[in-house]
Amino acid sequence: MYDFVHKNKRVVQVILALMVLPFAFVGVDSYVRNMSNEQDLARVGGQPISPVDFENALRQQQDQMRNILGQNFDPAMFDNPEVKQQVLDGIINQRLLSERASKLSLTAPDAELRRVILEIPAFQDNGKFSPERYAEALKGIGQSPLVFEQRLRQDLAMQPMQDAISRAAFVGNSQAAAFQRITEEAREVQIAVLAPDAYLAKVQVAEADVRAEYDKNPDSYRAPEQVKIEYLKLAQSDIAKGVALTADELKAEYEKRKKEFSAPEERRASHILLAVDKDDKGKLKADSLAAAKTKAEALIKQVGTDAGKFADAAKAESKDPGSAPQGGDLGFNARGVMVKPFDDAMFALKAGEVSAPIETEFGIHIIRLAEVKAERVRPFEEVRAQLENDVRQSRASKQFAESADKFQNRVYEESDSFSKLAADLKLTPVKTEWLTRGQVQAIGSGNQKFAQTVFTPANLSSKRNIEAVDLGGNALISARVLEHKPSAVRPFDEVKVQIQAQLQRKAATELVAKDGIEKTKAVAEGSATTGLVFGAPTKVTRQAGAPGLNTALLKQVFGADSTKGPAYVGAPSDAGGYSIVRVVKSIDAEAATGDKLKGIAQRLVGQSGADVTNAYLSALKDSIKVEIKKGVNDAKKTDAAGATPAPAK
Repeated sequence: MYDFVHKNKRVVQVILALMVLPFAFVGVDSYVRNMSNEQDLARVGGQPISPVDFENALRQQQDQMRNILGQNFDPAMFDNPEVKQQVLDGIINQRLLSERASKLSLTAPDAELRRVILEIPAFQDNGKFSPERYAEALKGIGQSPLVFEQRLRQDLAMQPMQDAISRAAFVGNSQAAAFQRITEEAREVQIAVLAPDAYLAKVQVAEADVRAEYDKNPDSYRAPEQVKIEYLKLAQSDIAKGVALTADELKAEYEKRKKEFSAPEERRASHILLAVDKDDKGKLKADSLAAAKTKAEALIKQVGTDAGKFADAAKAESKDPGSAPQGGDLGFNARGVMVKPFDDAMFALKAGEVSAPIETEFGIHIIRLAEVKAERVRPFEEVRAQLENDVRQSRASKQFAESADKFQNRVYEESDSFSKLAADLKLTPVKTEWLTRGQVQAIGSGNQKFAQTVFTPANLSSKRNIEAVDLGGNALISARVLEHKPSAVRPFDEVKVQIQAQLQRKAATELVAKDGIEKTKAVAEGSATTGLVFGAPTKVTRQAGAPGLNTALLKQVFGADSTKGPAYVGAPSDAGGYSIVRVVKSIDAEAATGDKLKGIAQRLVGQSGADVTNAYLSALKDSIKVEIKKGVNDAKKTDAAGATPAPAK
C-alpha cells in the first residue's frame, strides 16, 4: 500500500517525464473521431490516427521542448520530415501497445490511478497533493484532467506488459565479462604527429593553377544572397521587463493568495500493518480479522508508547514492505493522503500516543504518532520574488494578448512602415546591416519560417512588411526588406588568395601523408634517422583515445602485435596531418567484481531491451493491421476542431 510508488518508480518517472519531455511512445488520443477516412494519416487495428491526433502530439512536443530550452528553442527542428515521421511512428507504437493491453484485459483500478497521481511531486505543494498545482501542470502541457488520467490509466495498464517485454532481455555473467574484457583492455602508446603547417613552405602554387581552380568551379566561390531588413518584434518577455510593481501591489497580491503560501498541518507517524485474509469477493474474512485484532491488542500492550519498542515490533511484525524496514516510519503526511480510517485515527492522536487497532481495506493497523508539524504561512518577504514574477508575467501576458491581434493586423494593413504601430505599442524597430539567410533566422530566434518568408521573391521585391510570424513562447515578429543583394560569383581577384591557400594546404596534406607512410615504415624497420619525436607514454582504450588518434588509427592500434616489442602504425589525422603511433604494450583489463559485472549486465540488458521492444512492436504489426494513409508532410494543417484554418492575410 504505502510503498506503491517505490515499487512503481518507472510509472512515476514516466508521468514526471510527461511534464518535461515526450513520453517514449509519443501521442495524445484525440476524442475527435468524426473525420473522413481520406483525412486519416494512419489506422491501427481499425482505429484512425487523424491529423488532429498528429497535430496534438506534435504541438505537445513543441511546448515541452520550448519549456526546457527556453530562448534556445528552435521551432525549425520540428519542420524536419524525419522528426514528424518519428512522431507518427510514436503514436502508432502507442496504439499498438494499447490495443494489445486491451486484448489482454489489462486495466488499472481507480485506487491505483489516484494513488499514483497523489504521489507525483509535480502535483504537490510542500509535499501535499495540490489540486491547483495539478490543474496548472496539466494546463502547461495542454491536457485536461480527463485526457491525462485516461492516458495515465493506459500507461499503468500497460506497465505489466512492458515489464515483461524488458525482462525478456537477458545477459549472463560470461557475456558481461567478455564485454568488459574487450572494452576495458588498453594499450600503452606514444604518438608522433607530423603537422601540415611544417610542409607549407615546401609547396609553391602558380597563379595559373589558382586561376584554373577558380575557372573549374566558380560556383564554389559564390557570395550568399543577402538583405538589409527592418524588423519589429513583440515579445511577452520584453513586456515583462517593463512592468513596474509597487510594494503595496505585491502585498495586496500576497493577501489574496495567502492560502496558497500556507503549509498545512502535517503529522509523522509509524504503523504496524497486520495482514488479514480476504474472501473471493475481496472482503476481509471475519475469523482472520478477529485474529489480527487480538494480535494487535497484544502488541499494543507489549510496546506501550515506547518509540524503540514500537519500531522493533514494526520490523518484526508489519506486513508493509515499504515502511517495516524503517520501523514503520511513514514520514510526514498531511490530512487526506492516507485512506480515511487511517487518516482519522492519525489526526486524533497526540504526539507519543498509540492508537487502538484500526481496520482498513489493507488489514489491521496500529499507529504511533511521533511528531506534529503545525500549519505555517510563509511570510511575505519569503515569497516576494515569486509574487513579483507571477504578477509581472500575468500582466505581461494580458498585455501581449491585447497587443498580439493589433500587431498581426497592422503589420499587414500598414505594410509600408512600422513607425505608427511601433509608437502605439511602444516598440522600437531595428534596422540591420547586410545579413545572410542564417543571420536572419538567428534574429527570429532560429525560426526557419521567418527566414524563408523574408527571402521569398515577392517580399524581396515589394519591400513591404511580411506577415507576423509566431516565434513561440508568446513572441511575434515581422520584417521588411530594405535592400537585397542576390547571390553572385565573387570576382577572381577577391578570392584568389583564399584559393591559393586552399591549394597550398591540399598539397601540404598530400606531402605529409607521403612522408608519414615512409617514416612509419622506416621506424618499424628500426631506422633511427627518421627525426620523429614521440610523446610521453599514454594509455588508450577502444572508447578513450588520445589527441591525434582518430577512429581508423585507434583500430590499427588494437590490431597491432606488440608481444615481441613495440609495433608502429600510422594514418592521416583529422586535422590534415599524419599520426605515427608506437604501440608499446598491451594492458589486460582488470577482472570485474560481482557488483561491476552486475552493472555491466544491467547496461547491456537495457540496450538489448530496446531491441526486444522493437522486435515485439514489429510482431504486433504482423497481428494488428497498420495502414499508413498519407505521409505526415502531406497532411493539411488542422485546428483543434478538425477544420482547415483560413489562410492568413
